[in-house]
Amino acid sequence: MRAAAFVVSCLFVLGFYGYVLTRLYQEHRRFKAQEKRLHEHLYAMEPKTKTAVAAPKTAARRTSPNGRRKETLLHIGVAIGGLIGVFAEIEFLNHLVASFH
Repeated sequence: MRAAAFVVSCLFVLGFYGYVLTRLYQEHRRFKAQEKRLHEHLYAMEPKTKTAVAAPKTAARRTSPNGRRKETLLHIGVAIGGLIGVFAEIEFLNHLVASFH
């Protein structure tokens, strides 16, 4: 029984950390893309002649408010599940240490 609880709580914790690392990597990629567009925009804004230079058109990613709400609820659910897993792991390890004393 303890082994099963340990495995389940480990899976929760590992899943939570995997999710967090995946989100961090996605944010890193998004930041790099924005940084590249910023450099392109600033280069286009440099005055080369007296005529105005138009900024390059970029396709903005638009999500519906409903999609953002679902994504936010998913993030909250995963965060709560991960925290529950972490606390379950701590509690299990406390019981394991107490059983050895």
